[in-house]
Amino acid sequence: GFKASVRDVSDDYDLICLQGPASRKILSGITDVDLSDQSFPFSTFQECKIAGHTLNLLRLTFVGELGYEIHVPRASAPEVYKAIMKVGKELASEKGFPFSPAGYRAIDSLSAEKNYRHWHADLSNEETPAMANIGFVTAQKLKTDKPFLGREALEVEKATGLKQKLVCLTLDDPNPENPLHGLETIFANDVCVGVIRSTAYGFSVNQQIAYGYVDAPEGKPMKPKAFNEWLATQKFTIGDRGNKRPATFRSKTIFDPTDIRRTGKYPEEIFTA
Repeated sequence: GFKASVRDVSDDYDLICLQGPASRKILSGITDVDLSDQSFPFSTFQECKIAGHTLNLLRLTFVGELGYEIHVPRASAPEVYKAIMKVGKELASEKGFPFSPAGYRAIDSLSAEKNYRHWHADLSNEETPAMANIGFVTAQKLKTDKPFLGREALEVEKATGLKQKLVCLTLDDPNPENPLHGLETIFANDVCVGVIRSTAYGFSVNQQIAYGYVDAPEGKPMKPKAFNEWLATQKFTIGDRGNKRPATFRSKTIFDPTDIRRTGKYPEEIFTA
């Protein structure tokens, strides 16, 4: 067989994310690869150079926009960052659109608007993909006879239904004085059915967003479609320090529900690369 070894290089690399309508335009001037959809489709990566530094470029997003993850050797990260900022600011000045650094709280807000999952909050080893509304990640494998860890449990769940389901709720108050922080209780028609797992304020939609798992009524598993129909009939409130705050169940992604921005297609009024 082949001789192989494993080495942890996590500390040797930095990650720079470039996201938004102009991301492709900014990178196209400082990299040596073709960034077109045909040559560089979503969820692929290529080794390339930016500002003369070799790195791995991935077309991915965790904020729902056209964007890229730049996995760069730590020693090269400052120069790569400076090159991106220089071109970005020049293009922003020319075209008149905003361009600036953003931190992890911005990612939390934008990903919540897009109904994206966070492993540390929305997902754990106690939930199944179907419970988290991402059953597509195992759907194809379940259509085959290929064995994998957890297959038997998923087959039982598919046959019997879901015990819990992740839901998205927004507070009816568009500008709450007191934000949610997580671990608040979820009430459906005044019955406690779950706990909030993650929260964020969506600045694009001006709403407080919350995610949490809701128990199936009477503890009886339900098929996903029936579960969704039941959720749509419920009046939700969120228990917060003794108060029940009215909330609305969101069955679809709050921002850009057609997911068209991720493909690089934007409204005419927004600058597009």
